This record gives sequence, structure tokens and C-alpha cells, in this order.
Amino acid sequence: MPVKSQNIYDTPEFFLAYRNLPRSQHGLPDAPEWPVLEEMILDPKSSPTGPSESPLKGSHILDLGCGYGWFIRCAREKGACYVKGIDISQNMINRAKQFEAELSRQTRNGVVPTATATEVTLEIHDLETISLSHRPEQGLYDLVYSSLAFHYIEDIVRLFREIHGCLKKGSAHGRRSRLIFSVEHPIGTALVNLGPGFMVIQDAGEDRIVWPLNSYSSEGLRLSSWLGTDGVRKYHCTVETYVTALLENGFVLTGLKDWCPSKEDVAGQREWRGEGHRPCFLLISAEVRE
Repeated sequence: MPVKSQNIYDTPEFFLAYRNLPRSQHGLPDAPEWPVLEEMILDPKSSPTGPSESPLKGSHILDLGCGYGWFIRCAREKGACYVKGIDISQNMINRAKQFEAELSRQTRNGVVPTATATEVTLEIHDLETISLSHRPEQGLYDLVYSSLAFHYIEDIVRLFREIHGCLKKGSAHGRRSRLIFSVEHPIGTALVNLGPGFMVIQDAGEDRIVWPLNSYSSEGLRLSSWLGTDGVRKYHCTVETYVTALLENGFVLTGLKDWCPSKEDVAGQREWRGEGHRPCFLLISAEVRE
């Protein structure tokens, strides 16, 4: 049996620090990896009528680790029929519900155009123990999406199995159901002996910045310090493990991206300066096999 996930986001000090991150304050536009994820989601090949229609129109979507609900808002704008957001954190779910209430108020008052008739459900669950492969979730969803949540999960194989169970099977109108997710890149989660991060070494008389990778092949629990909090639990998996777990649980790989910040990202966001020497995130898209 997997252990319960660590709910660090309901720690007041940690949540306050998280709330101040650009992606928390401004949503998807301030998540520099979002354009690649969006391209995976809106791939014209995923739309039964081609590029003229959003592949999310009329779809049922599950957002695992939904946080503030930024992706839920995007799915509504793209015409989703139903979206369920799940998070372990009461703070996150409360924030997402606040947005839903605010959107409803603005729509009634004519501040924003009439919102798409998207049914939204928000629930608290632990992804480590969640059941998705039985009714009423079984075979319900066209898309399961997750942003930067799966590296907190110890048993990723179990979770992929549950996700496969809740996705629609077969090809509906030329479109297969999909899983699209991002995680902290495994070369970042691998480190056991945490040092100062990037290091400067001398190479042929020149300073070169390197990432001090260690323990990559040794998977499992890692304790890190993030946003001023020590003991943040993450679980390191290699890229091979993520891909193999997908392939062995009924998926075919349709996209993989070692995401590194571009020059524009580095210029636009101070926290990305010096981050161009390694991939920061691993982005994966997969479809259910027929």
C-alpha cells in the first residue's frame, strides 16, 4: 500500500510563499512551459474535424493536482463540457472555488461575456490512493491533464493504471483519449546530496556552468528545500520509468519534451536566469491504445 502524500500546500508559511510565485498570481501565461503543453493539448490531429475546431470542445476532462484551477479556466474557454479538478490541498481547492464564484458573479453582472456552459466539479483527493478505474469514473474522460504534480507520487505505475481506467476506450469520431502531464525533470529530482545547484568549473581556462547530477539511476524518495521549507518530499523516477510505465499500462507515447527555458523566458523572468543549462521540466503526451 502506498503511503499518504505529503500535503505541504496546506502549511500556512509554504502556501503564502507559493501564492507569490508568478504562475500562481497570473496563471498559465506566466508558466513558461505552458505553450508546449498547450500545443500538445490542441494538436490538430486530436480534433475529429481538424484544426478548425478545438479538440477540447464537448469533452470530459480530469485535472489532477488542479491547484488554483488555471487549466480548468482554459478548458472552459476551449469548450469543454465537464471538468473535474482534484487536489490534495484544501487551500488549493478553496482558491479554485473562489475563482468559480467570482466568474459566476461577473457573468451575472455582465462584466465578462456569458461563460461557456461547462460543468465544473472540485474535490479533495490524494493521488497516491485515489480510485479512478471504477464507476462512476470508469471510461468517463477524454483527457486527463496534470501540471507538476506527479513527481510527488511514490507509486506512479499505480496512478497510470488508474488514469487508464478512467479514460474512454476506442476511437470516438476519430479521436482517442489522452493523458498529458508535466513533472520536474528527472535530472532535477535525482540529486541526493543537494549542493548549491549550478556549479562553475574551469574548463580550458574558461568558466563553465554545470549541473551536479548524481544518483540518477537510484529511484525513490528525495527530500528537498523549496520556498523556504525543508523536508519537501518528492519521488525521483527516470525518464525511462515514466515512459515504460505508460507503455505497460495501455498508452502509446505521442510526445515528449525536455523543456529548457528559451532566451525569451530568461529575459522575461528573473528566476530563469542561469537555468538554460539543463532541462527543467519533462512534458509528456500519450494516447490510450485501441
